[in-house]
Amino acid sequence: MTGNNVRQPDERLKAQRCLELRREGQTWQEIADQLGYADRSGARKAVERLLDRTEFESVDEYRVLESDRLDALHAAYWTAALAGNLDAAKLVLRISAQRCRLLGLDLPTRVAVEGVPTGEDFAVTAARLFSEIVEADKTPLPDFLTSALEGADAAESDPWVR
Repeated sequence: MTGNNVRQPDERLKAQRCLELRREGQTWQEIADQLGYADRSGARKAVERLLDRTEFESVDEYRVLESDRLDALHAAYWTAALAGNLDAAKLVLRISAQRCRLLGLDLPTRVAVEGVPTGEDFAVTAARLFSEIVEADKTPLPDFLTSALEGADAAESDPWVR
């Protein structure tokens, strides 16, 4: 057995205690101070690792607890938000967004990348932008940029290599 395997049960118990304290409403810094973590991120990461491993029942319980807390906050500010209180409305929206994240209701953001420019496209665009800057400054454009703007064939001359 390696040292890591020997420490694992102790680390797991410590992480479970972190989770319990967090459920009780303590801050990550308070938990870190109480359990001897160097800083709040150590306590938070320990809980994240614990939740990522196999604590499905605890995760579900934690999710229900957090959802209940969000419900209570939502109920407390809902009437004020509907009455036109902008701060309450903003808080209700933030609570709703947090609930969506907690329950996994947010769809991942997808970014479609189309028309990825080639090196030559990039060089020509960069040269054009440099030209606009130089034009505004009335400084003559360097020869290697001028040739790129004139559409010099990339095989004949690379505008970025002298």
